[in-house]
Amino acid sequence: MKMETEVVMMTLKAARVNSDLTQNDVVKILDNDYCIDITRQKLAQYEKDSTNVSVTLSKALSEIYAISSENIFFGNGSTLSYTLRVKELSAS
Repeated sequence: MKMETEVVMMTLKAARVNSDLTQNDVVKILDNDYCIDITRQKLAQYEKDSTNVSVTLSKALSEIYAISSENIFFGNGSTLSYTLRVKELSAS
């Protein structure tokens, strides 16, 4: 019997909050451990719309948050709830 695995998608903000980190924490980790210079304001902007996050930054964030980048929703955060709602309705 083949088991289906459900992919859970979350926004960058949800991944950060689930990791119990502040934006300032993440900025410091990115700077110290990954040599990625980003401001807290830019991180906040990416949390609202992560459409243009670089591959390097997405890999670093996925490591910091201990979540596969396949489970991070890279797009406009406000559309995630709509996307999930459409999936719920189509599954019914």
